[in-house]
Formats: sequence, structure tokens, C-alpha cells
Amino acid sequence: MSEELGPDSVALSEGDDAAVADHGDMPFRLRDFSPLFAVSSLHELAAPLDRLQCEVQFQTKLAIFEWERKHWITMALGAVAFLLGTLSPEVMSGGDPMLIGAEGIQSVSSGVFLQMIISVILWVWFAVQIWSLFPIMRTHAISLLVFWNLFIVAQLLYHNENPTFPVGVNASQMMMGTLVVLVVLFFIYFFWKAVSETRDLHIEEYHLHEDVRLMEMEMAEHSLSGWGLMLATWTGTTTLSSWAGAHFVADQNVGTMSTLLIHIVFGLLSLPVLMMVIWYPQRMLGQDTVVRTKAAIAADAELMVQTETTLISNDGKSICPECNTEVGISRSKSGEIIVPCVTEGCTGQSAIGKTCPRCKATTPTRYDCPSCGINAPVLDFLSDVEVW
Repeated sequence: MSEELGPDSVALSEGDDAAVADHGDMPFRLRDFSPLFAVSSLHELAAPLDRLQCEVQFQTKLAIFEWERKHWITMALGAVAFLLGTLSPEVMSGGDPMLIGAEGIQSVSSGVFLQMIISVILWVWFAVQIWSLFPIMRTHAISLLVFWNLFIVAQLLYHNENPTFPVGVNASQMMMGTLVVLVVLFFIYFFWKAVSETRDLHIEEYHLHEDVRLMEMEMAEHSLSGWGLMLATWTGTTTLSSWAGAHFVADQNVGTMSTLLIHIVFGLLSLPVLMMVIWYPQRMLGQDTVVRTKAAIAADAELMVQTETTLISNDGKSICPECNTEVGISRSKSGEIIVPCVTEGCTGQSAIGKTCPRCKATTPTRYDCPSCGINAPVLDFLSDVEVW
């Protein structure tokens, strides 16, 4: 792709360009793009808007270039599922608000019920396809689908108190719905944080270079500003679609066909944006990455350290009090005494009084020295100056 260089592009020598082209086969790079309209020409403070234009162009064209047939089929599944759930005669007519639960389902016609079942099946199929297409983003992808439904729940809570929401609303009517929205926004923020921090670790691991210029260029190539804009856009489109849908069914005198149209348009728009939000981090980071925050990585590392047992004594050994032969008794970080299993042929270890994880035998408080055969309390095998 031979487009004009963007405002943040860096001119590199042929050797430098080869040094940074080793991360996947890219049909084009972010630095190949320029803004559609240079807002920075109006004022220099608007330069970030130029950068966002370049990133959105890059991500969109890369998706169009690389998405396979299965990606487009998955998107079509979601669109059909959404339309089947929305364009229902029961929804269009308003239904009977006095019939709820199982009684409400039994009251609908066979055709409407079949349409609802097909919509549910297609949504499940859509989720399965998302799970299959984006292996490193599976948990986050399903979480985003759950968040979408929670936005709908929040709007139902708003409209349950006030069918004309947000007209004539007061604070007491917004408590439960606002709580749901805040919880969802909290988790969306941590999703953004996990992707951003995983990106930072990815650059440190795969693109570390003594040349500061190359490092800065890699940071620019791995910018997530455009992706963050897409995540914010998805949050906005799902919220607006959820509001319009709830507004339409809350009161047929309030909801109009224009409201339903808003629900459909922004709901359909949410699907490709959702797939872009899930796809791009996987494309950038690779399929062997685990998307986590630095705090989660540090917690896992600390947990691994805590699960390891160590010998803590003056000389690092546990010895038999009779023959001074070293034995395999140790003390864990939490102070538990870890003893080899007494069952013949078993190689497991467990704390005193607990069962062996391999053979399920209970660990006794006394131990037989494998060298001299003396039977003594386990504490006698530990040094007198043992600390924990």
C-alpha cells in the first residue's frame, strides 16, 4: 500500500525497516497512513485527532484485508439473531404487559415463539464462533456480550420506574440502573487496562532494542488509541441501542418507529465494532499471549512462590537425630511441616495430619529414618534453630 506517510511516521533506513518487520507478515503498516483531513492544520493541539484517523483507517483496512469468510459469517449470524429478536410481532404490538414469565411465553403465537427460539440459537452460535475465532480473547469476548446484556438490564430498570426516561427522571429512580452501569464500566476499564499492559509487556519482550528511535517507532506502531476509541464507540452504541429498545417497549405511546430504528441501527453497528475490539488485540499480540493486567501477572507469580516448599534451617537441611543422614522433611512458607509419604512406592508429600495428594494416606506425626530405621517425632528431624 503506497499511501502518504502519516504525521507520526519515522524515516528509517532499509536496515532499520527490516529490523522492525519481523513481527508477522503485515500487508501495510500504521506509518503508511495519513489522516483524511489534517485537523492539526487548524491547530496543533488537534494533532491527536490526526493520529486517531490514521489508526482507525489502519485497523479497518487491516480487518477488511485479513478477515476470512468465517469472520463475515459470524457477523452475519449476530445480525440475523439481533433482527429476529427485534422485529418480532410481539414486540411491535407491545404484547400484554400483565402476562409475565412462563405465562407470558405461553401466550405468544407459535410463529413468534419459533422466531424467539431461532434468535436464541443464533446468538449461542454467534458466541461459539467468537470463542473459536479469538482464542486469547475468549473470556473477554464473552464478558463483552454479558456487558451488552447488562446495559439492557440497566435500561429496563430505568424505564421500569419511568417509561419516559430520561425525561422527568429523578435520582431515586436511577439508583439500581446506575449501579449496574457503573459495574459494567468498571470491568470495561479493566479490560482496556489488561490489553494496554499486555501490549507494553509484548513490546518489552519482542521489540526491545538499544536504539531509542526504534523503540519509539514500535510504541507508535502498537498504539492502542484507535482501539480505545472503538471500545468507547462500542460502549456508546450498545448503550444507545439498549435505551432505544427499552424506550420503545416501555410505553407504546412514548416509543415511536424512529426509536425502534435507532435501536436497530446502533445494535447492528455494535456487532462489527465488537468484533474489531476483540480481533485487533489478538492480531497485534499473537495467539500465544495471555491478556492480563500487570497486577494479575504479579499475583500469579507470588502465588507460585507461596506454593513452593523450602527448607529453612541453619544449614538448609533436615537430618536424622540418630545417624545424621539428610532426610526429605521441610517446612513451607506458612510454617507447615512437609513430610514424604510413608506409603511404599508413593512419591507424594503432604503436611502433618493431612492426606497425601497422590495416595490419600494420612501423614503421621512420627517419621522412620530410611537410613537407620529410627522412629522419632517429625520435629526431631528439624534443626533446633529452625525458623519460619
